[in-house]
Amino acid sequence: MDFLEELISAEKLLLQAETEFLDGKDGIIDSLLDTFSTGIFSNDAKNAQELMDNLDESRYIKWSRWDRKFEFLGSFWKDEGYPSLDANPDWYSKRTDTTSFVKDLMRNRTVIAPTTNGEQDGSPTPLGNPANRWLLDFVGFSSLRLSFKQHWEQMVKDIVSKRPVTNLTLVSERLGLTPQEILTIARKIRDLDDHVIEHHVSDPSKNMTYVRRKPNPGLVPRVDISE
Repeated sequence: MDFLEELISAEKLLLQAETEFLDGKDGIIDSLLDTFSTGIFSNDAKNAQELMDNLDESRYIKWSRWDRKFEFLGSFWKDEGYPSLDANPDWYSKRTDTTSFVKDLMRNRTVIAPTTNGEQDGSPTPLGNPANRWLLDFVGFSSLRLSFKQHWEQMVKDIVSKRPVTNLTLVSERLGLTPQEILTIARKIRDLDDHVIEHHVSDPSKNMTYVRRKPNPGLVPRVDISE
């Protein structure tokens, strides 16, 4: 399999693990990371494991300011693979149908106080050893989702960086992404001197074009288009 096929296969495994997680199972992330640990996604698995090992539970389980209550909050997250409850889903969350993942998990998880004695004045739980063990799965899944999204965006960036002018319709067809998804990624990854010419997204006969000021013809993308 080429890199694109490997990525799609990895996403299917992650989706299966997410489904089991939402059904109430815990500890699923361990076998998933073990599967990825020896392949082309080994660095992604390593990064996810490091985040789990250094998980600060207080980042996710917040005490109320006035009452002796605590809850799972997503409004403070940054650089996560899933959109928080108050954030607009990005192109990848929409594509992978994980826009409501946080809301769905909250229906299936009981939140335990994030301190060693369960009291607000108690010591925070140790890094990597949360009272809410399901957070380990969540953080691991989230890390993998973020990594996979970045792989998609890097594939587009490599293709358009290689040549002075790139037909984005061909990129869309090669990667199996919608024209709108390609345009969204192109706008995100473009250098300031580059141009994204959209034309008519609804009309497949109209080319979408990426114009690069300083192409790198020696670049060898993991996945490329045929011209």
